[in-house]
Amino acid sequence: MRIGLAVGIVAVLVMGLGLEARADDAFTKVLMKKADKLYQKRTHKGKAQEARETYEKVLAVASDSVEARWKIGKTLYWLGTHTSSTKEQMEIFETGIRYCQEAVKLDEKCVPCLFWLAVSYGKYGEAKGVLQSLGLVPHMKEALEKVLKLDEKYEWAGADRVLGRLYFKVPALKGGDTKKAIEHLRKAVKMAPEHLMNGRFLAEVLIKEGQKDEAKEVLKQIIDTPEGKLLRAKFPEMKEEQDEAKKIWQENWEKYW
Repeated sequence: MRIGLAVGIVAVLVMGLGLEARADDAFTKVLMKKADKLYQKRTHKGKAQEARETYEKVLAVASDSVEARWKIGKTLYWLGTHTSSTKEQMEIFETGIRYCQEAVKLDEKCVPCLFWLAVSYGKYGEAKGVLQSLGLVPHMKEALEKVLKLDEKYEWAGADRVLGRLYFKVPALKGGDTKKAIEHLRKAVKMAPEHLMNGRFLAEVLIKEGQKDEAKEVLKQIIDTPEGKLLRAKFPEMKEEQDEAKKIWQENWEKYW
């Protein structure tokens, strides 16, 4: 009888723990879904910050969540690139680095974790100053090379796009290489022409290398993309890319549109 009673008590405890775990899991999913919806509205005032805070609530419930960490990194990227204060940018991107580093420690083969870690390094470096941040370059390359091996199509050829930008921005004496930049960016454009940043980055390198006719064609394709044809998942970013392409055009040629 005592043995049977003990078994019964253990069963009840296990069932109770199971129910609690399922409840926590369900609550986590609800929070994650809410955060994702807030992020989709990131162009609306305060929504990106709300998304960040909601992803952080996910971590309060599920402290080992890899997904919440890299999504915070992605959200911080948006917040940082839409902040004018250099000091605030550095703080935001540094926080993004921390979250993504934690995510990579939990899952070293997590493609989004590696990608947003590399992007966070890059944006932090831009905010601080390229020459003051050259120590981050090897870490960026390492993360991006891993992404290329695991999923080169992630974020619309994101690894090639960021590597191309990296080779373009870093001084030649410190590892910069416009030839490699063009190679990576041509590959990105070929793989994902719908992501207009791929083309815009390529055009900037082509202009620097004196290949202005090709750069004009690339920029025209970006500027002339109808709104209905813009990448829906990245619609706000693609509108911004069209604006950036127009700025580059006006710096080099007379307006045609």
